[in-house]
Amino acid sequence: MSFKKIDRPAPKPSGIVTTDNNERVIPATLRADGTVRKERRVRPGFVPQEDAQKKNEKRSLKKKERDKEGEKEGDLNNELLGQIQNKMFELSINKSIEFIAEPEEKTTITIEQLENTTKKIKALEKKIRQIERLKEKKARDESLHEEEEEKLNKLEQIQEELRKLKQGDDDE
Repeated sequence: MSFKKIDRPAPKPSGIVTTDNNERVIPATLRADGTVRKERRVRPGFVPQEDAQKKNEKRSLKKKERDKEGEKEGDLNNELLGQIQNKMFELSINKSIEFIAEPEEKTTITIEQLENTTKKIKALEKKIRQIERLKEKKARDESLHEEEEEKLNKLEQIQEELRKLKQGDDDE
């Protein structure tokens, strides 16, 4: 199978070319596996996205004009700014500079720290409620597992930890 080579204008980004009889087509191409894609016609009036002209909005054009004007004015502004900075520097050298003592930093608590302590408090209160239920269970003479016995023994530690957390919140 041989193809005729026809002189055509350079294809557009989408690959669409115009034939001699003014038909627009996507030319036949060769796939990687050696097979040939057929030439496909393109409907009249169809403009693919790749070929569509980008719209220049009035705003963007005005901005470009302002930028060009700003570059011209910017040179003068830079010179004036440099002169002012030099004078400021000279004045600061002549005068003695007093350093103002920075105020002491106050201890601040972040929201995350507050959330963490409230979560810990809630968790400890939940553990205490569970231990109270275990006490009731023991009072009814029901047998407790080893883990439940250990929880009963930790009641005082948990209560102490809860007190410390709550006191820490009151101080802050």
